[in-house]
Amino acid sequence: MSAFTVEFQNQPGGLAELCEVMAARGIDLVICGVAHGAAGTVAFIADDESAARSALQDTGFDAAEREALTVRLTNAPGAGAAMFRKLADAGVNVEVFLPVRVSDTRFVAVLCVDDQDAARAVLGNAVA
Repeated sequence: MSAFTVEFQNQPGGLAELCEVMAARGIDLVICGVAHGAAGTVAFIADDESAARSALQDTGFDAAEREALTVRLTNAPGAGAAMFRKLADAGVNVEVFLPVRVSDTRFVAVLCVDDQDAARAVLGNAVA
């Protein structure tokens, strides 16, 4: 699985344009973004990665694509802290964190990290 990130100027319309491009091609997204100052970043996963990749290229969006891991955690106080501490103690840097599903008992997220093997080793069966 891959996650995509797109950098934007922090102004009206960038996110709308990205979502319109994907919608026009029938691509469903799970998306999250943040802006700070003059810039912003959007991270997303797509139900059709190949189509998303083509859409980004065809429309000139400057996007990065990263390999992603899916993690499943208990939805409880401290679960995220424990996961991030394990990664930090193993020297693994988290580059993208994208929540994709939250219920009363479970929390599912996509992570892009700088060392997938180390992340898999320290997170064990939390990696789907």
